[in-house]
Amino acid sequence: MKKILLCVTVFIAGMSYGLETYFTMENDCFCTHSDNDFSHGTGLEVINNLFHYKIGQNMYTPGDLRKTEHIKGDRPYAGMLYGGVGYEFFRDPESPWSHYGELNFGIIGPGAMCKDTQTAIHKLLNCRKPMGWDNQLHNEFVVNGQWWTKYNWYLCDYVALVPRVGVLAGTIQDAIEGGCDLKIGWNMKQYRSSGDKESGNTMMFSAGNPSAKPWYEKLSCWIYAGIDERYYLYNHLLEGSMFNHKDDDLAVSIEHFVPEFRYGVVVRYDRFYFTYYACMRGDEYKGQKRSPDYGGFCVGWTW
Repeated sequence: MKKILLCVTVFIAGMSYGLETYFTMENDCFCTHSDNDFSHGTGLEVINNLFHYKIGQNMYTPGDLRKTEHIKGDRPYAGMLYGGVGYEFFRDPESPWSHYGELNFGIIGPGAMCKDTQTAIHKLLNCRKPMGWDNQLHNEFVVNGQWWTKYNWYLCDYVALVPRVGVLAGTIQDAIEGGCDLKIGWNMKQYRSSGDKESGNTMMFSAGNPSAKPWYEKLSCWIYAGIDERYYLYNHLLEGSMFNHKDDDLAVSIEHFVPEFRYGVVVRYDRFYFTYYACMRGDEYKGQKRSPDYGGFCVGWTW
């Protein structure tokens, strides 16, 4: 397995010459100093023109990591290892519209290796060892598609509204979503975020070599706040497999309407990119006792 991961890393590093590369880390302790629900996520993305290539690992845990048995009424342990390919459709720097589609595939269950990852990280940081990973959702190959349409409405050079709608369909999550971000900042028009949220990477829309510009044209920065409402039809990470009943004893009943509020800051200078953000969500399943909040950061470089 180590050799496979090394080969993937070398392959992506080799591809990234002349491209855009982004590393993202998300964790609930960045926002709440806790370790439950969405516990941790790590992702690497390489962008080649209109194509986005992704790999990542997400892990989800219940509220009490000390218990070895399944905690009835709490979310199950779940891990997901995935890869994905996205594409920006109908891209036009002169148009305020953005259209982005993505296909993700991977595995949910012990094969995602989240038990080993979280145990190793907690040991390194001298944190409480998670004891209940033997009760995680079972292995299953999963695939999911996403589509997002956004409108970048600039009220002036320094203020923008970005309403959007999206749909997710597959064996991970089935949902529809609508939301809007408010952005306030400097030199925002030469960049445009891809995917569903401003917390992701930002694609360059300006022409020419950014290093040849004066410093004030190289710098783009803004703060943003946004709100979403997502309606879930199905969530594998809470309900288990849709094809069999092997996860029935671990599943919880989902809340169909899940709101989310988020805010963050984005800075891009020359070829360097950085964002830090926090997300606050409503209850994701019935009887949830904690707010499933998390924060994250993304660091990027244009080679």
